Amino acid sequence: MSVYAEGATELLLALATPTPKGYWGVPVLVWGRPGTGKSTFIESLQREGFPVFTMIASLHDPTDFSGLPVLHDGRMRFAPPDWLQVFEQTGRGILFLDELTTAPPTVQAALLRLVLERKVGAHSLPPEVRIAAAANPPEIAAVGWELSPPLANRFVHIQWNLDGERYRQSLESGFAEATLPETDPERHRARSVFWRNLVAGFLKHNPALAHTEPAEDEYAFASPRSWDFAIALMATCELHGYAPTPGQPAPRDAQPFINLVKGAVGSGAATSFLDYLRTLRIPDPEAVLDGKAQVDASLREDELFVLFNTMKSLLTGMEGSDPRLSARTQRFLQGAQVVANARKGDNTTPVSATLSKAAGFSNARQQTQKSPPSCAN
Repeated sequence: MSVYAEGATELLLALATPTPKGYWGVPVLVWGRPGTGKSTFIESLQREGFPVFTMIASLHDPTDFSGLPVLHDGRMRFAPPDWLQVFEQTGRGILFLDELTTAPPTVQAALLRLVLERKVGAHSLPPEVRIAAAANPPEIAAVGWELSPPLANRFVHIQWNLDGERYRQSLESGFAEATLPETDPERHRARSVFWRNLVAGFLKHNPALAHTEPAEDEYAFASPRSWDFAIALMATCELHGYAPTPGQPAPRDAQPFINLVKGAVGSGAATSFLDYLRTLRIPDPEAVLDGKAQVDASLREDELFVLFNTMKSLLTGMEGSDPRLSARTQRFLQGAQVVANARKGDNTTPVSATLSKAAGFSNARQQTQKSPPSCAN
């Protein structure tokens, strides 16, 4: 049977993730020893109309990533580098920054805007251009430099390993073909709502984990930006069958999910979050809205917070003309009533405050359904 190196599935999932900013791919940095196939695997993703353009960090000047300042019509502007034309012609592909830890601090500084904002001077990369990087640990890299924390926090970090057994299997049957999975952006947007509220519920009880310092021998650490990465990655994992989602059957393999969360926010915050995830007993919010699951009034306060905020966000995001809106809103209210009946007289908890607004929220959504927004504006 054909095999992948450890880390290959995580890499493909990261590159197949749509982001809230409208571009494709969470920037991904693959760490591994020399000679284990990191660069070969990424470059094998090239297809007709989908180029993989490789840049060796130590062989380039900062202007290759920020643009060259030139005088034009009496004004200073940044001329785009030639490599940008590769993606302007196709509109998609992968910019591959190889040997990233050989980049000196000046080049790393020039990469900050490119990796996060996809901009080279005044020019933007097309939204379907992904950014991937690979590196050897600095202690074994040729002329290695430590990765600066600002640049490190712009990537999800993946550990790549090709052990003896996997290599032996590849000699017998070959490596599995590297192919990007397809992710439905609309479904991803809907499922991101759930994971966003789940992270909000977790941070409500663990606010100190919104920001962390990187652990020893790690580059990933928690920040609002890296939590956003984690949310998008968890939604992708769920859509491709890798996420241990509350209210759904256990996945065939949850290790890519675990590795991606750790690679986004660091092992400390990830371990606490994964422990929290294991304790959740909530049904799938979309299943409740569609009448396929029921609200259990015995759920904990934090579980109700995640469930009802997710359902409310899903309803708010629906078009007023959507035929499912009325039935979904009624099921939202029915679930709220179940909890309200079980907690009569309790007006102090956050969930009670949410439920007290349910009627007004329902009426507003139903009115929206009857009167779709005008296009005149």
